[in-house]
Amino acid sequence: MIKSSFYLLIVILLFQNCTSDSQKPIKEGDDANDNQIQYYIDNLSSISNNDSLLSLAKVYENTLSHKLSDEEKSAYYSKLGVILYQHSFLAKADSSFYKAQIAFSNLGDSSSVSHMRMNRAAMNEMEGNFERAVVIYHEVIEYFKRTNDSAQLANSYSNLGVAYQTMELPENSLEYHKKALTLRKAIFDTINIAYSYNNIGVVFMEDFDNVDSALYYYKKAYIIFKDKNALYESSTVSNNIGHIYLNLKEFEKVDEYFAYSYKVYDSLNMEQGRAEILRSYGQLYFAQGNDDMAVKSLISSLEINEIAGNQKEILEINRILSKIHIADGDFVKAIRTMQIVNKLSDSILNIDKQKAIADIETKYQVKEKNKTIEVLKLEEELHIKQIRNQTIFIVLLSVIFGLIILVLVYISRQNRLQAKHLRLELHNYLLRIDEMQSEIMKKGSKQFNNDKLKEFDLTSREIEVLNLISQGFKNSEIANSLFVSQNTIKTHIKNIYVKLDVKNRVEALRRVDTV
Repeated sequence: MIKSSFYLLIVILLFQNCTSDSQKPIKEGDDANDNQIQYYIDNLSSISNNDSLLSLAKVYENTLSHKLSDEEKSAYYSKLGVILYQHSFLAKADSSFYKAQIAFSNLGDSSSVSHMRMNRAAMNEMEGNFERAVVIYHEVIEYFKRTNDSAQLANSYSNLGVAYQTMELPENSLEYHKKALTLRKAIFDTINIAYSYNNIGVVFMEDFDNVDSALYYYKKAYIIFKDKNALYESSTVSNNIGHIYLNLKEFEKVDEYFAYSYKVYDSLNMEQGRAEILRSYGQLYFAQGNDDMAVKSLISSLEINEIAGNQKEILEINRILSKIHIADGDFVKAIRTMQIVNKLSDSILNIDKQKAIADIETKYQVKEKNKTIEVLKLEEELHIKQIRNQTIFIVLLSVIFGLIILVLVYISRQNRLQAKHLRLELHNYLLRIDEMQSEIMKKGSKQFNNDKLKEFDLTSREIEVLNLISQGFKNSEIANSLFVSQNTIKTHIKNIYVKLDVKNRVEALRRVDTV
């Protein structure tokens, strides 16, 4: 299933008013600090290149560091933090928010201090520093408890729940998501109630594998989001619900929820959303045994993701395609697809390893760093061996399937030859019976040996039937001759066989020795 917990990190966009379209000149003079700060923020907001942004931010930092009051620092650094966050410079954004926090603290603005802490907790959480984020969230929670700010307290609980889930502490995560839900219900914060329902559903599904509870909370979130016309949120939850029903093989419900998600993403012109649902439909068709439609949907999703450069989605789609090819017995395509999967896995692994190594170099001393890097290298070697083993496995699987097919073809051929032989034997047997019947019929209507007839205690009617048999009449002809039904004749013949202790007409006639 696609993981889709809405990441409820509340980055407070304080003082954000960055609307400049081009870089503006810097005004000089101590009496123009406010305007100068806004010019700086406008200039930084207009830059799209990350290197240029950092370079210009450093120039402004050197220019302003000794000229700003606490009030001006709080305004500048809170806005700068938002800009850095938007460019994914999470550590630098955290540092900027911290400077704003100090300035607000010097001004005695406790509320803004807590908002800056919320921002910093969010930055640490997104950067993977979960323990630090948790500490900050608890500090913020204590403040909002003292000030009875239920809305912000609920947001803090929710964020803390997300952090605990990422730290693989699902019970703690569930506890704080439920606290957030209770507060939001108390203040009738409807849309955020839906977010809490969704987050609780995610914990039940992903951490407790509790399908019933996950469906219960997902559906509550889905209803609210639809009612509030929150299209993106409702379509995301709808996709999650569809995947649960897909695992339960309730395909009609799956199609209902996937169709809704696709309709919403299409109306919002969200290409990535369409790609996600197309992949989901591919999984649905594969589960239903419609491999052609599954491949068609997955290829459409693959094309969108290739344009977007979404490597992880491309990797997942190719994994599904390889399973379909194996199921169809097309091992050539399966091997080709697995080669793509292995190549993408290596590429993504290398990126992740390089990032991990870069993080290590900044966080640890040389000795510890070298140990960790060695572990990463060993993990990479293990991964390469796993890929090699997977390829060998697929090749062996192809050979085994090929041998099985050859054996089945051989067995089928032998069965056909045996059946032909049996048909020939049956034909010869039937010819022999015809010959024997012909011999009997040549005797015509000769009389039977009366002593034999008395010995077997045949009735007069049974003698009549036996006489007609000796003349070569069929059951229907005997019935017409004696004006009785065929069932009656069958009964007489059965009784004759029993009395004579024979199994067929030829043996019966031989038994009574016609003369």
